[in-house]
Amino acid sequence: MNRINWIDWAKAFCMTVVVFCHLPQQEDTFYLQFLASVILSTFFFVSGYLKKRDLTVKESAKKYGYALLIPYIIYNVIYYPYWAAKFYIENGGITWGDAIKPIVGTMLGQLNSSFSCELNGVTWFLIALFIMHILTDVLNKNKHGKTIMLILSVITMILYGANKYYHYAPYITYHGLIRCLCFFFMGNLFQKKGYLQTLNLRKDIAIGGSTLLLSLILFYWHIHEDRFVLHILLYYVVNFVSVYAFIYLSKSLNNIKSRIITLISIGTMLIFGLHRMMIGIIDFGIERILHHPNILYDWSECLIIALIIEMALLPIIIYRNKCPILFGKGSRNLLLNPPYRFTNDKR
Repeated sequence: MNRINWIDWAKAFCMTVVVFCHLPQQEDTFYLQFLASVILSTFFFVSGYLKKRDLTVKESAKKYGYALLIPYIIYNVIYYPYWAAKFYIENGGITWGDAIKPIVGTMLGQLNSSFSCELNGVTWFLIALFIMHILTDVLNKNKHGKTIMLILSVITMILYGANKYYHYAPYITYHGLIRCLCFFFMGNLFQKKGYLQTLNLRKDIAIGGSTLLLSLILFYWHIHEDRFVLHILLYYVVNFVSVYAFIYLSKSLNNIKSRIITLISIGTMLIFGLHRMMIGIIDFGIERILHHPNILYDWSECLIIALIIEMALLPIIIYRNKCPILFGKGSRNLLLNPPYRFTNDKR
């Protein structure tokens, strides 16, 4: 499939903002709150938009199991030594019970409980995407699929609001799934309807700029709204409007080709999977050098560090054919055709 340049811009922007927002910052500014609240909506919209094939449940489970769940396990395995070293340094030791908790948490989708804890928490998105892909494949084959998608979207919005109010399920994967499912459905619907196919620079800038301004105004209202139901309704309105803003602004950049932007887009899964560990290592190094615990950065330092992390991972992205499994590619071939086979050949 030919790459769509504005999609690469959208994915690269979303990925950079995710890394930026995960860095420890000195001030919880209005703009940081805005970006942290809306960026995943665009990410899941794009993921839904890029989904084209309708598969059977069996085909979907197999395809996305290899493409998403195998990398989920791998990125948590990679993260485990970092987690263990950090836990040991912070607590002065580690028991068998401590060591097993994140393993159980990973098997249960980053569940925090009395017997488990999250490991590489950001990998919740891989499980959520797996569920969204299968749901979408099932519903796209149903004649009432679009209606069911709408009903499910409303239900998950209500569940998200209820969870924010009652905290009945402080479970990162469930929370992310019910928060973002409607945007994945929305992206897939746009793709099915053939929306966003045409490019018009002036129109794209006008729509992108005006919807960005509108989403900022609505977000200001949202964070100062004390009536809870309206507060949650505004949250979703802000997110839907912000999706239009970031998508149309990305479309306005379609004629600007950048190898780095393309590589960041290709490496989204890699950056998602490794950036929290890299942030932790950078924080630890700077804290030791400066003899300053709990380091915090200003927004410009956060932007620089986010870009450094992405640049540091570019060589792996460039040579991705050497380790396709990190990108959700080749997982099936690796499992079915392992590189080393035991035979009876005694030569």
